[in-house]
Amino acid sequence: MHRAIRAELIARSEPWKLPIMQRFFKEPIDAYCTYTVHVRSIAKLHGPEFAAWSGQQRVELTAALWESGKFEEGAVAIQLFARMRRNCGYGEWQLFQEWLRRYVHNWAHCDALCADLMGLMLIAHPEWVAELAGWTRAKAVYQRRAALVAPLKGIRKGLFREEARELLKLSAAAKEDILKKAIVWMRRELAR
Repeated sequence: MHRAIRAELIARSEPWKLPIMQRFFKEPIDAYCTYTVHVRSIAKLHGPEFAAWSGQQRVELTAALWESGKFEEGAVAIQLFARMRRNCGYGEWQLFQEWLRRYVHNWAHCDALCADLMGLMLIAHPEWVAELAGWTRAKAVYQRRAALVAPLKGIRKGLFREEARELLKLSAAAKEDILKKAIVWMRRELAR
């Protein structure tokens, strides 16, 4: 499946757009320059087969996608699991934390992982929100950002307000712009 996904991404790529795409990121991006709509359609195409696989097969494929270093392959990994998120449990929650530590190196992957997977999982399993406090001390900056971004969908539904205030306190000394922006985002959601 990995070869098929890569071929489909390349077939829909516009590599000449890399300088335009790079303007949205501080860190270098290795991308095919395939639009998000195509990334999602590729995940949709392969989603049923992916969902039928064993957990180990899914972990191996998504690890290969992430390890390619290609921006869109990481996005496909997220979207494949997003298509089956209702069947994801604590084992996948731990897998996504591993992704934050090992593979997520830009705001777009972090925010997609939080919006399309982790945030929805928190709403389904609110007891997991307590783990986010530990993430605020993580070495990986995008795991620290995820601590602030993952609960946002729940906050919009009236959940996690006290936990969010605690996360803001724990993150108050953040020096990285990417974290400062997440702090502002969470404060804005709490003010609604």
